[in-house]
Amino acid sequence: MRPRVVDSCFISAIFIAGAAGATAGESGFDLIIDHYEAVREALIGNTTEGVPEHAEAIAVTAERLAGAFDPVAARVAPEGAAAVEALLPEVTIMAERLASAHGLTGTRDAFAGLTQPLTRWQTLVEGPRPVVVYCPMEKKAWLQPDEAIGNPYAPSMLRCGEVVQR
Repeated sequence: MRPRVVDSCFISAIFIAGAAGATAGESGFDLIIDHYEAVREALIGNTTEGVPEHAEAIAVTAERLAGAFDPVAARVAPEGAAAVEALLPEVTIMAERLASAHGLTGTRDAFAGLTQPLTRWQTLVEGPRPVVVYCPMEKKAWLQPDEAIGNPYAPSMLRCGEVVQR
């Protein structure tokens, strides 16, 4: 594992969000999805620039949320809390794999691995949430903020995919 290289302001924001009971705009889930989206956009642009930093931020956020789990910060109802809490170690591991991935192919594969626990979490999120899209050609899924398809796995097939979960 690589040492954590994350901006101290970011870490402070996570602590403040957790301590304050996190609103929807600053929840752990939202922070993770914001960084996940930045990775997806990089892959759409056929680059890995910034991916390690965003992946490390996802790992740190998941670790912090697991360390002091709060359903509000996870944006889930109390009945979904145990399931999400159980997913957080997998999110951390997959984000660390993404942070240390090499090349576009390795990064895309690691991104697909991170997507798996996040799509399970997405089903339990209360309020607005990203959609899950699946590309039958690549046989991989991803999350994105809306239904305008942006395939991170195959830039030559940027619009290939269908929304499979809202």
